[in-house]
Amino acid sequence: MAFDFQERKKAVEAELTARGVSAEQAETVADCFVTADAYGVTTHGTAVLSAHLSRIQNNGYNLTPAFKILRETAAFAVIDGDNAMGPVSATYCMKYAMERCKKSGIFTVFSRNNNTFGPAFYYPLLAAREGLIGIAYSNSPAQMAPIGGKEKLLGTNPFSIVVPNGDEPIILDMATSVVAKSKFKEYKAAGKPLPEGWALDKDGKPTTDPDEAMQGLVLPMAGFKGYGIAMMIDILSGVLSGAAYLNKVGRFYTEDGTCMNVGFNFIAIDPKQILGEAYDEVIKDFVKTIRESEAVECGKICLPGDDRREYFKKQGRKK
Repeated sequence: MAFDFQERKKAVEAELTARGVSAEQAETVADCFVTADAYGVTTHGTAVLSAHLSRIQNNGYNLTPAFKILRETAAFAVIDGDNAMGPVSATYCMKYAMERCKKSGIFTVFSRNNNTFGPAFYYPLLAAREGLIGIAYSNSPAQMAPIGGKEKLLGTNPFSIVVPNGDEPIILDMATSVVAKSKFKEYKAAGKPLPEGWALDKDGKPTTDPDEAMQGLVLPMAGFKGYGIAMMIDILSGVLSGAAYLNKVGRFYTEDGTCMNVGFNFIAIDPKQILGEAYDEVIKDFVKTIRESEAVECGKICLPGDDRREYFKKQGRKK
């Protein structure tokens, strides 16, 4: 359903500032959540605002964070997120990587002491709007077991890469689980069983019951491959940043005011410093070659992010 982006954004900002969030931080968080809605990622948009407001009420966020550069070279920086709201520290880190990347061609930021950042694609999209390739990794609270096990050790650790391509950036955004665990609640609300291969119960046995799945485990995408990717993301974002990792990552829904200590890893790449001014033409040829390749009967050649861009266009306005 179409909505007015700015109107919804102002409403979210008002909710946040009414609870003591600064205007600048409220704008950042609101833009993140409403952008998620605008691209059809509604599970990570304004639908979760009330949970964040509750966390503010429980003093779960530092609303006056002082981000610190803990270590820095020409290639990377390690930044302390100071228990800020996730979109606030994540946006700071992504923009820091973008700014430094413009000098060096590529720059990486590792960050600790953070909270969940919501829609992963939002941050690389900021980079793509400035002609940069953006990459984001994050670990998350444990929801998956290692292959062959039944103990929750790995998060559904999301990652996103957005490649600039004029008005049609290539957007890859995914969790390393077969589905986001929030899907279990959707199926329960609809009174439907889960598809096979989505979940295990608390004893490590396959289940299609949403309640058993919510108490149990979500399965990694593509079996061992998803498990391996989730592990590597945990190392890149959690271990290297000095954040929590594996089942040490804190839960979002708590009332004790403790930082989740989520780990972030953001990378910004300037393709024109690497390839040169030919980049725009080369990426267009790349996309054109794929789109015009031979399709199966009644088929359509798609690229990652096509569905989200189409959803965005149907909102009837430009961001």
